[in-house]
Amino acid sequence: MREERSASGRALTPRALALGGLLGAGLSLTNLYVGLKTGLAFPVTVIACVLGLGMYRALAWPWRARSRPGLSLLETSAMQSTASSAGYSTGGTLISANVAWLMLSGHHPPGWALFCWTLLVSALGVLFAVPLQHTFLHRENLPFPSGLAAASAARMLQQGDVSARQGTRLLGGAALVAGLLTFARDGLKRIPTSLPLPGTVHGVPLAPLSFSLDLSLLSPGVGALVGPRIAASILLGALTCFGVLVPWLHVRGTLPQPDYEHAFEWSMWPGTALVTSAALTHLLSRRDVLSRAFSSLLQAGAVGPGSQTGPGQVPRSWWLASLALLSLGTVVLGAGVFGIPPHLGLFGVLLSFPLAVAACRVTGETDVTPSGALGQLAQIAFCVVMPGNPLASTIAASLSGSTASTSADLLTDVKAGSLLGATPRQTVLAQLWGCLVGSAVIVPAFLLLVPDTSVLSKEHFPAPGGTFVEGLARVLAAGLEALAPASRWGALAGGVSGILLALLEQHAPERLRPFVPSAIGVGIAFAIPPSLSLSMFLGSLAAALLTRARPAFALVATVPLAAGLIAGESLVSLTLTLLAVLGLLPPS
Repeated sequence: MREERSASGRALTPRALALGGLLGAGLSLTNLYVGLKTGLAFPVTVIACVLGLGMYRALAWPWRARSRPGLSLLETSAMQSTASSAGYSTGGTLISANVAWLMLSGHHPPGWALFCWTLLVSALGVLFAVPLQHTFLHRENLPFPSGLAAASAARMLQQGDVSARQGTRLLGGAALVAGLLTFARDGLKRIPTSLPLPGTVHGVPLAPLSFSLDLSLLSPGVGALVGPRIAASILLGALTCFGVLVPWLHVRGTLPQPDYEHAFEWSMWPGTALVTSAALTHLLSRRDVLSRAFSSLLQAGAVGPGSQTGPGQVPRSWWLASLALLSLGTVVLGAGVFGIPPHLGLFGVLLSFPLAVAACRVTGETDVTPSGALGQLAQIAFCVVMPGNPLASTIAASLSGSTASTSADLLTDVKAGSLLGATPRQTVLAQLWGCLVGSAVIVPAFLLLVPDTSVLSKEHFPAPGGTFVEGLARVLAAGLEALAPASRWGALAGGVSGILLALLEQHAPERLRPFVPSAIGVGIAFAIPPSLSLSMFLGSLAAALLTRARPAFALVATVPLAAGLIAGESLVSLTLTLLAVLGLLPPS
């Protein structure tokens, strides 16, 4: 790796890769836990940069007197790329397609196969992004805002920025508080999990519908990160679904039991339709972005990797050999374990590239990766070419959807790395290392947290991402005729509402757009308990009030505090689950 040693130092050092792997492992676990709880996942490029340098300083503190040099900017780039890949690129297929597989089949695929599939899919996403670098980063110079922010944060931390050190302390304190609360609640059983809210609607008590105040800090942390508009939309969806529609359906005699479990059997259908129609409408309404994306597809094919002759580029021979090997492995594994015919497995690999182009283009311009919409588009495509086989079509669609989001994550990291002096080859190698680390950590954790369908419940993991994929698979396989009339009408109303809300988001006047409900947020609320929706709203409200009262402090504190709350509860909950499996704690 001569190219990885520049005059200004080395990037892929053991300490940078080890620290990135350690941080990425933790971030992958928190994203897995949050995804199973809320259906949301967060790109971690900026968080990885801030946390990684904070962790390094904390770990190096006992040896500070030896005057060992800190991480260089090149090492910071490698660390951040590794952590981002491990923490974000490996979990998408687990919280959606693999949860849906479990719901549809009643069992998991073999653990080794799940590990190999997760690794192959995430690594393919990295490779698909390689020929897009020149077009999107150099020729068109797309901003990739998270990449710019990560590079800026790295430079501030390298210069000893006081606010960055303060953010690290706030994150550690928040993680400690959330972890202690989780241990007292789930480990010691000294406090209840929630406090039911009083009241009735049309004579239906609110408490059985899961209107309660959760004694958890994870959901408020998520709410602080997603912001007031998304969190308010989720609360609006919860009030509409479980506070208005479900009691009304019960009064009409459509829902005999007015509790969350029975209500969810209906609410998942309008929720699935709303999220799917809104996501696809958002994607299709960006015709200008899509047309530029697919024109870039031809340019990327013409340019290809290695056409730039400077040092540090990914060699064409290395890229082609790796792509062929990973594609072959994906097709063979899909045919041998998941029942995907080889020619359709190859179709999935080929479909991944144009979807990756679209994901990279949208992310580069807006900083929002349309992974949900692209995944649903792929699922619809596979259900058309594989009718009557929802299991195989679901896992095949995860190939195309997940590789697209991974490709966008790579280009975000390459953008940050280029601003810090790193080469594309360094970033690609760091990301591939992150894929390996993340897959090795997140797959056993997923099987530990979700051993069977019994934990897919409001008390443990609502898993709305998997619920939506499973619902879409059932509808596409059996048709709307297989649904009960109330579910059929609910799906129709949800689909129309999703289209209208998405169009309203796109075309509302600029000054009114912040007040338009998020269609995705409203739809997610149909698949999670109202208690989670309420907690997320309270977290976003607290962050908004802090911003209003002390804007300078909120700018420094909001993200570290929210990330600490999420990490503290996620990691302690995972530890308690592991202790219960080992027989050291009673099962929850």
